[in-house]
Amino acid sequence: MSQENTESNNPKIGHDEWVAQVASRQAQAYPLMRWWHALPGYGQWLMGLLGLALFLLVPIITANPLLLASFNLSNNNFILLTLNRFLIFAMLAIGLNVVVGYAGLLDLGYVAFYGLAGYFYAYLASNFVTAFSPNGIHLPSLVVIILIVAGVSLIGYLLGALSLRLSGDYLAIVTLGFGQVFTLLALSATRIYLPGRDRAVDFTRGPNGINGLDPLNFFGLSLNENWHYFYFFSLMLLLIYIMVYRINHSRIGRAWRAIRDDELAAEVMGTPTGRLKLLAFALGAGIAAFAGVLDAAWQSNVVPVPRYSVFTLINLYAMIVLGGIGSLPGAVIGAFIFTLLPEILRSVALASVIFYGLSLWGLYIFSGSWRRFGRLLAFGILFGFVLKGLLLLLNVARADLASSSALNSLIQSWLFIAEPYKVLGNVLTIVGILLVLALVIWRKHQTFSDILAVLGLYALAFAWETRLGLEPAATRILIVGLSLVLLMIFRPQGLLGKAEVRVV
Repeated sequence: MSQENTESNNPKIGHDEWVAQVASRQAQAYPLMRWWHALPGYGQWLMGLLGLALFLLVPIITANPLLLASFNLSNNNFILLTLNRFLIFAMLAIGLNVVVGYAGLLDLGYVAFYGLAGYFYAYLASNFVTAFSPNGIHLPSLVVIILIVAGVSLIGYLLGALSLRLSGDYLAIVTLGFGQVFTLLALSATRIYLPGRDRAVDFTRGPNGINGLDPLNFFGLSLNENWHYFYFFSLMLLLIYIMVYRINHSRIGRAWRAIRDDELAAEVMGTPTGRLKLLAFALGAGIAAFAGVLDAAWQSNVVPVPRYSVFTLINLYAMIVLGGIGSLPGAVIGAFIFTLLPEILRSVALASVIFYGLSLWGLYIFSGSWRRFGRLLAFGILFGFVLKGLLLLLNVARADLASSSALNSLIQSWLFIAEPYKVLGNVLTIVGILLVLALVIWRKHQTFSDILAVLGLYALAFAWETRLGLEPAATRILIVGLSLVLLMIFRPQGLLGKAEVRVV
């Protein structure tokens, strides 16, 4: 027998054909990903620089009077406020990704570092602390940033040292307790009696927070406008991104990933796991502190709830999960989606485009091929018109709804909207969600799943036109949450995360 035949009959040790085909299957399912990976290295960098250049032109582009009039805006401050919020959250997501995505440490007290930095900035750059001067303390911004980042990094290091022997759920409980203690202190540390003082001391001003913080000032140049902070935040995000990228591709980054995948094996191979875990805690806390200082100076105040609460922590985890845990560009993309999507959904017309676009995208992902997708879409359209014709023959009363866009008018001409449409909308909202869940459970049964897909598409369209599209506040939360759930079902590693295959 020849050597070639022997190799073909005996599989290679450690080689799994299914795992080896993951990249090709992903390329077939995601054409955009195939196009991106087909670009050479310099092509990806050029595309990234082009996107960055377009992003930096946003203040100039959005100042156009015609564009502002089309969105009923008098100026572009709202747009810049939203983008500045995205830049702050992108920095926070990168810092959390260092701790959770690279080192694999489930840190639920991360927002506390963000809040500590904000309050420290309020002490050192405002009129709040009058113990040393009646006009407060106003240190230079560069000095304040260095002191706060170093101090909060040290706190992160100490917290990591206290919980060094913990991992998994136990580490999560300890860090969550740290975060909750900080929030409670920020809300209640308003009347504290200290030894030797007759009057109570106010440390945080409670739920009202501390206002009137100094803007950032560097060598006589003060940042007072939103566009000033936009360009400064963009530069800082770029520097943080490059720094973390370099660390991740160094020996430290490789050691972090080894600890994340198998801490015991990494320790046996001589990796100083304890020291590297402390470094991850300190670096993540330092990045959160830096973002906290920038955010406090930009907004000129610190407020404990909701800025430093568990809701912010949930949003940050959702960002890195959506982008892909352990993916640096994924953290930025997740922050971008979760910051801008709720604001875009304030417009019913834009929300409708996104809702139906996501619905069709989900139908295509479920179908797996353009042929089946086209067949399901055709059956769905035919089902709607047949149902409408039958109800018209039965003389069922119709309700006329005002459409906010041409797309809504087109969808409403396909649906049969009967009275009481609000009650029916509530019912079909629940029915549509149940059909989607049933579709996930029984998707292997093709005929049954096709019927569920057609019925679910009709139910969700009816629910959107009669209830969800008319209540943007609730709909924004529902769409973001449903999108995240569907993504986790069909792509659990996130948008840019790497799929893992483990033997259980």
